[in-house]
Amino acid sequence: MVLFPSVEWAELFRAALNANPAYATAAQAWEGDILLLILPDNGHPRGEGVHLDLAHGTCRAARYLSDPSTVSSEFVYQGPRQAWERLLRHEIDPVKSIFDGTFQVKGNMAKALRFSRAAKELIGTASAIPTSIAPS
Repeated sequence: MVLFPSVEWAELFRAALNANPAYATAAQAWEGDILLLILPDNGHPRGEGVHLDLAHGTCRAARYLSDPSTVSSEFVYQGPRQAWERLLRHEIDPVKSIFDGTFQVKGNMAKALRFSRAAKELIGTASAIPTSIAPS
């Protein structure tokens, strides 16, 4: 198992996303970036995250951030550490979790809704990586 979030997890995720033909198809018209953000907690007062540079069905870069405030991103998919643990274990749905308030998305919602299938593939790919969650 690999620790989420971490440099190693980010690299495994980039490789897995680039090997996912369903993501490539769903994200063919997408170009932008997204920050997968664990909200601040006792152990990480600034939060932690993985920043993704995405273009036309590929992930050009995935970078672990111990201080997410160092990056500005078009989209931020954020939630508390416990919610990330549940998401990455397939216990909650990535789209439904936005509607019930477990996760929040910051960014252009019209664009996000156009690419909801790509977003679901992105999170589904993340969930396929054998992961343990960094403690708070």
